Amino acid sequence: MLAIVIAANAQVGKVTCTYTSFKVLQGSQRGVGGINDSDWVSGSAQTGQPMMVGFVRKPTGTITTFLVNGQPNLANKINNYGTIVGSYFPSAASGNEVGYKRYSNGSVVTLKGPNGARSTVPYGINNAGKIVGAYVTTTSVQKGFTYLNGAYTTFSHSGWSFLEPQAINKQGVIVGDYLDSSSKRHGFAYSNGQWVTVNVPGASNTVVLGINDWGSMVGWYLPAGSSTSRGFLYKNGAFSTVEYAGKPSFSVDGINNLGHIHGDGSGMSFIGKACHSY
Repeated sequence: MLAIVIAANAQVGKVTCTYTSFKVLQGSQRGVGGINDSDWVSGSAQTGQPMMVGFVRKPTGTITTFLVNGQPNLANKINNYGTIVGSYFPSAASGNEVGYKRYSNGSVVTLKGPNGARSTVPYGINNAGKIVGAYVTTTSVQKGFTYLNGAYTTFSHSGWSFLEPQAINKQGVIVGDYLDSSSKRHGFAYSNGQWVTVNVPGASNTVVLGINDWGSMVGWYLPAGSSTSRGFLYKNGAFSTVEYAGKPSFSVDGINNLGHIHGDGSGMSFIGKACHSY
């Protein structure tokens, strides 16, 4: 599952796709979301108040925004059944996030996290309904968790801090990012107790945001010496920068099993199909 070999001196190629651009709200800024195999896209958008609302975009271009229990929220990944996971603050005065699972009919289940969780953020969900995310303990340590059928399982890695599991695929491979002792961000893949660090060659920081059932990964990285993020695709053992509108994208947030991606770049969000590396 984790046969990932990355040469530090490997070249990073480029990939371009056939793009569909969209904005959720005029002037809005999208947050990290997901894309399912029907090309439904989930995520968050900032309104003018400002506040964050979740959204789901269907392939027809119809966009529906939503609150969770009447509150602003950060919507993350979506699975093939239209179930979205994310987090929200139960009240304006609350400083601790609570997770949620929102079904396609709009009904919501609250996820408070493992025992001892002070704050809980679900980031990813696969088609079996298994959820992955991060929680903060009462001693301010951030760890990972999975959730299925009412049961939480926690995990962490000694020496890594601020663990952020972002997505999970059919095989149960979890991807995300962590901070090292120098506060640099690195991607990771995790399965059955085995960990692999995932870094884009030549990058000072790497964050993995999505993985599909074929093991292709997406996310963003910072080239060495740069403060501007670049979206990437990892496929068939090679990294490629994703170019949108003739320029590198800022982030690629999700990838489905058809190889379709979605992300952000040049002031717009996009869905990319028929992607080709060069």
